[in-house]
Amino acid sequence: MKDHNVEENIHTSKETKNAGRHYATIAEVFDFGPHISKIILDTECELAGAALSPSQFEVEVTRTSTQGEDFEWPQFMGAKPDDSMHGTRTITGLYISDTDGNPVQSGTHITLEMYCHPMQGLGSIIRFDGHYNVSVNVDCVITQKEPLATDAGILEGMIFNQNDGNRTLYGDLLKTGSFAHPHTPLSYVYYEPETADGQKYPLIIWLHGAGEGGAEPAIAATGNKVVNLISPRIQQYFGGAFLLAPQSPTYWMDDGSGEISLSGNSIYVDALDKLITDFAETHPAVDRDRIYLGGCSNGGFMTMKMILHTPDRYAAAFPVCEALPDAVITDEDIQSIARLPIWFTHAKTDTLVKPDQFVVPTYERLVEAGNSNVHFTFWDKVLDSTGLYQAPDGTPFEYMGHWSWIPMLNNACTLDYDGSPVTIDGTPVTILKWIAAQKRA
Repeated sequence: MKDHNVEENIHTSKETKNAGRHYATIAEVFDFGPHISKIILDTECELAGAALSPSQFEVEVTRTSTQGEDFEWPQFMGAKPDDSMHGTRTITGLYISDTDGNPVQSGTHITLEMYCHPMQGLGSIIRFDGHYNVSVNVDCVITQKEPLATDAGILEGMIFNQNDGNRTLYGDLLKTGSFAHPHTPLSYVYYEPETADGQKYPLIIWLHGAGEGGAEPAIAATGNKVVNLISPRIQQYFGGAFLLAPQSPTYWMDDGSGEISLSGNSIYVDALDKLITDFAETHPAVDRDRIYLGGCSNGGFMTMKMILHTPDRYAAAFPVCEALPDAVITDEDIQSIARLPIWFTHAKTDTLVKPDQFVVPTYERLVEAGNSNVHFTFWDKVLDSTGLYQAPDGTPFEYMGHWSWIPMLNNACTLDYDGSPVTIDGTPVTILKWIAAQKRA
C-alpha cells in the first residue's frame, strides 16, 4: 500500500518544478568586505529527516549595476578577473533552518553556506565604480540538481529565483541619518545600544576610507569590518557604546578640489565638528567624557584633522594608516595633542600611504613632546589571522599593506612601536580594551 503523503509530496514537487520558489540572502562583513555568506531557501515542504549534501544544489549569481545596465565598470588597481558579474558560487555546507537561517531539527527552509574568499569578488554586494564602492544588485538562481529524501517523501526539481530580501549581519542594527550643514551636508549611520535611565555610554566615531565615500551611508560602516564594533564581544568592553559612522559625499581629504589632496586641508572639518556636537546633544545618553575618534586612510587623515581642530573633545583617538602628511603638522599642532591618548596603526608594507612620510615622524614628535599615552602598532605586513586563507605555499594570505584597518578592527593590535605590549596598570591590553579604558581628563 502506498503512503499517500509521500505520493502527494512527489506530485507537488514535480508540478512546481519550474514555478520558482523564494529565497533570501545573508551578507557578512569580512575582513575583505561584505559578501553573501548564506542563502535561505523556502522549500514550502517539511524537511524533517532530510539527508542534505552540497551537491544537491547549484547557485548561479548575476551581479548588475544599480547605475544602469550600460554602466561600464572601471579597472581599479588591477581589478582581478575573478571579480566577475556572473558565475557559480561554491556551497560549503547546508542545513535545515528557520526563516532567519538558524539551525533547527525540522522545518521548511534550507540554509546554504557559501564559500567567501578575498580573491573572489562574485559574492560581494559592493563594487568600486571608479570613485567609491557602491552597492550592486545580486540575483540568484538556485537549482536542485539531485533528489532530496525526507521523512515525508522525495523532493526534486526545485528552482529558487524569487528574492525575498537581503540582510547584512550587524549592519541591520544601523540607523541612518543626515546633517544639514549649509555648505557640506553629511549623511551617517549609527548604532544605539540599549540604555538605562540615568546611565551614560561612550561614543565611538569611525571615519571611513576614500572608497567608502559617496551617497550610500551604510557603506561607511559595512565597506570595511566596522560593524565588528557593535558585535556583542566588543560592546561588552565598553559596557555598551554608541557607534557613529559619517559619510562624506566626496573624500575627507577634499580641500575644495573634489579630489584627494595632500594639502592637509579639508572642506568637511566644520560640518563634521557640528555633526558630532549635534549627535551628542540629540542622544543624551552619550558620555561626553568618553568620545573616541578613529578611522582609516582618508578617515585616518580626518581623525588627525579633527583632534587638531578640537583636541579637548576626545577621550582618545585611534588613527589607522593615517594620511595627514607630517610636513603640514606644525609644532604648535603637536603641542595641542601632546596629552591626548592616541594609538596609531600602520603597516611597513604600505606603499599607498608611506609610513615614513606620515605616521612615523608624527608619532616620534609626539613622544618627544612628552605624550606618555601615545602608542603605535607597526605591522611588518597585513596577514590573514583567521586561518581560512593561505598563499599557494601554505603561508597565511597577505593583504595589501595599506589594509592595516583589518587587524585594528579585529582588535588584534597589542604591541607598541618598540615591540613591547601596551599595558594598563601593568596588564597587557588590546587596542579596543585600551580605548574603552580612556576617559577625558
